[in-house]
Amino acid sequence: MGIHAQSLTPDPAAWRPMSYANLQGPTPDTATYAEIWKDEIDKNNQLYRESGDRRFLGGNAPATEAHFVIWSRARSVVVSLLNTASGCVMKQGNRDAAARVKLCPMRVAIYEGVRVRTLDAGRGCFLEPAPGATLDPSASAPYASYDVATKTVKIGMLVAHQAVDGCSNSIPLAEHLP
Repeated sequence: MGIHAQSLTPDPAAWRPMSYANLQGPTPDTATYAEIWKDEIDKNNQLYRESGDRRFLGGNAPATEAHFVIWSRARSVVVSLLNTASGCVMKQGNRDAAARVKLCPMRVAIYEGVRVRTLDAGRGCFLEPAPGATLDPSASAPYASYDVATKTVKIGMLVAHQAVDGCSNSIPLAEHLP
């Protein structure tokens, strides 16, 4: 993440859809997110092995991640949620949106030069499309924004154009950022 120049985040306070990464076979583009969650991915892989499921011995068992990245001149901050069988619980399903909302672990990674600090951030809502479904991000998506003045990341979720109860979070970063 810190090895190549990035542009500053334009208008960090604007709500933007979170991005997703498939961590089953990390690529150079997803390696940063896989590293944030290495311990949980290993735990999920172990769960699959112990259940006798050997399909994923050449890579990771199913693991997807949603993230929001804030770039600045001094540092980069990644808010990340990990969706695995071992780490999440079902919150609600929505057949109209062909998706389900799960409560999953959330972390914040702060990159300052070569130094990385990773902090647990509780649990957050993860939007998982039904198998084979493609979600319209204007109707169903997790969204995030960053309030520069208070150094707070805000997260929310829409499913079928409706805000999902219990999925709005504010993650204060002030105590972790100078």
